Amino acid sequence: MFSFYVNLCAVNRATPKENIQSTNQYYSQDKKLDTNTLQKMESNSVQAENSIFFQQLDICCQKVAQKVGQKDISDWKNSDYIKLNGLLHRETKVNLSENTLKRIFGKLKTSTRYYPQKATRDALAQFIGFRDWYEFELLHPVTKEKTTVAEIKTETPAVVKTELKKKRYPLYIGILTSIILLAAGIIYFYEVNTPITNVKLTCLNPNGQTPHSAIFKLAVDGKLTENPELFNIDFADSRVRRAKFSDSLINHYYETPGRYFPVLYYKKIALDTISVYLQSDGWSTIATMHHDTSRVYPIQRIEPNNIIYHNVTTREVFNAGVDTNKTFFVSFSNVKPTDISADNFEFSTYIKTSANRPGVRCSQTDIVIYGENDKHVFGIIKPQCVAWVSYKFSEVKQDGEKTDLRALGYDLSKGAKLRLRIENKNVFLFINEHQVFSTKYTSAIGKFMGIQIIFAGIGSFKDFKLHDLKTGERF
Repeated sequence: MFSFYVNLCAVNRATPKENIQSTNQYYSQDKKLDTNTLQKMESNSVQAENSIFFQQLDICCQKVAQKVGQKDISDWKNSDYIKLNGLLHRETKVNLSENTLKRIFGKLKTSTRYYPQKATRDALAQFIGFRDWYEFELLHPVTKEKTTVAEIKTETPAVVKTELKKKRYPLYIGILTSIILLAAGIIYFYEVNTPITNVKLTCLNPNGQTPHSAIFKLAVDGKLTENPELFNIDFADSRVRRAKFSDSLINHYYETPGRYFPVLYYKKIALDTISVYLQSDGWSTIATMHHDTSRVYPIQRIEPNNIIYHNVTTREVFNAGVDTNKTFFVSFSNVKPTDISADNFEFSTYIKTSANRPGVRCSQTDIVIYGENDKHVFGIIKPQCVAWVSYKFSEVKQDGEKTDLRALGYDLSKGAKLRLRIENKNVFLFINEHQVFSTKYTSAIGKFMGIQIIFAGIGSFKDFKLHDLKTGERF
């Protein structure tokens, strides 16, 4: 139904151009007709062909700009597009260059308006809170395009105006279009709100060591009446956002230790979620490249469980296949099941983040605590870079782009003691024994299932300690 609506709009957009062309032919024999006026009419009609789409794109760009800051798009400089590039990638994992963004926002002028591909439109829509461009279109309908004839005003001869009036759409076309749009909206609302109660997501092998190929299956109570391709899965590991079921089975390769919560979708409705648990053999060290979610780079090194000092060298990262002249990240993961409560524990370590190097200016570190049902994540970053920091403790989360998170701004490149204490779901963060941050949450995440410490560039930590506040059990 939606494709039919798009086709109908395409027909409607073509009609004004045909009207002007026929009018041009009608008056080509009249020497009194202003040639410049006809050329302007022709140009305006061509630009109007995709006016509905570009009006929606302009609305989207305006919302993107409002999210980034209060500055008007016309005042944006190159640094603003570079900032947007980083923010987009952080939230959507899609990399759009500054020049591509400038073309989308109209900063780079071309003979015809730049028409971004679907993946780009989806990323822009997801950045401002929509699932994809399709949902953004539906919630921001533009049913009336700007009339190019009206823009001609007094420059058009009176006889041309009279002829163009004869070519206007009949009233019933507008009524029919409204009915079709209403019907499409009703059908869409019915389809996306139709509950699917007999389909669940299962994993045949949810637990394993790193790496791990997890086999997912649609568990159907009774008979599957829907096309399997209407079901897709978000693997929750930032590598592939969604994949369709071509049959009842689908396989996914996980490369990094952790506890993941993939989500099953029917069309655009989340139906079910499960957990996939990848354990590590002691501390595992893996490098990744910025803007590259297609692969990881395991760093081959053996660390006994009782090691005190954890670090890697630039040579080790380079030997793993990483271009160390570009932005890269190194993660240390120790993932194993425990009886420690992830809602009542304390951990501390002496941590040192990367010094300034190619691709690293903010000396960021992120800490991930894996629980049975959810996870805690928070970052520490240089004070001048707090726009990039964020935190998530169970259901409570905040982003430095929208919230004052200066409490998480600290330069750890010289080294400092970091201590996190979570007591009865109350969170307290200390740096060098000074409390810098606190919050609380309500949904327990269960037993402590592992930890990951991530550095932008080369970082290190030592004297790692973690224990349960009630039982005293140590990790």
